[in-house]
Amino acid sequence: MVLELFVPILDRFYELVKAPYLNTEMLWIALPLLITLVIVELYFGRYRGERLGWNTALTNTLVLIFVSLNLLQRIFKENNGNWVDMLSSSSFIIALVILVLGIILFFVDFFHVVPKSLAFIFSAHLPINITAYTAIVLVYNKLPLDINTILAWVMLMVVLGGIFFFIKLLEPKPKYDNMYFL
Repeated sequence: MVLELFVPILDRFYELVKAPYLNTEMLWIALPLLITLVIVELYFGRYRGERLGWNTALTNTLVLIFVSLNLLQRIFKENNGNWVDMLSSSSFIIALVILVLGIILFFVDFFHVVPKSLAFIFSAHLPINITAYTAIVLVYNKLPLDINTILAWVMLMVVLGGIFFFIKLLEPKPKYDNMYFL
């Protein structure tokens, strides 16, 4: 009975993971996100003394804004420039939500509206990139934004966070931290 509740979530999780293989058009926008995610995670794993700063948090929020612009462009092209069809599509709502989220986080980080401990949780590269990636998959592959998608999104963050946690444990640390070596 309980397993039956998780099957749709696992199916959506699998759809999120396999999406670039099914729709290679999305690779042009998704691949830079994934490469950046891996490199930044490995960087912060190697240099554990370094922390996310306001400037990095602010830059991360721009990812959401830029991705939403790509999504809006795709939706516009898919609807042959027909604004009525574009504005009434669920893909448009997803792209708009990502744009608004990016703008809100941008201003929160730019003006230091909330304590940095809270801002850095929401503006860290993992949640930003996974959110942007999920939006790309939803728009490019016409998946619905429903509770299964939201839970699969959370699962994707937890799984990737866990994978990176274990990679960081195995990752070699620098002999000298250049910040103190100079």
